[in-house]
Amino acid sequence: MTYRSLAELEDAQDQERRTARMRIESAERYLGHYRSRIDQVRETFYRLGAREGVADDPGFRQELQRVSDAAGENVAYAGRRIGELEEEYYALLREQDEQRERFLAERDDAG
Repeated sequence: MTYRSLAELEDAQDQERRTARMRIESAERYLGHYRSRIDQVRETFYRLGAREGVADDPGFRQELQRVSDAAGENVAYAGRRIGELEEEYYALLREQDEQRERFLAERDDAG
């Protein structure tokens, strides 16, 4: 895309950065909510087991561990994906710096 001014380029870049940051922040909020919900479910599951007298049952404990492990895997995956989004964000910043330098160089060559 061709920009008519440095301000126009910088405005477009600002919007790109805001959008990318919003994606990261949204993913982080979702992950925090997921962790909180999973913790609540596990606590409720355990309290129910304790109330019913099965909290020490090997089958119950195995199932609780399976749920915990699955949640842990989901959190780890989401954390890696957030890391990828952050890497993409920093790549975007580098690309925008280069784009700005090219714009300035082209403007200087034309002027």
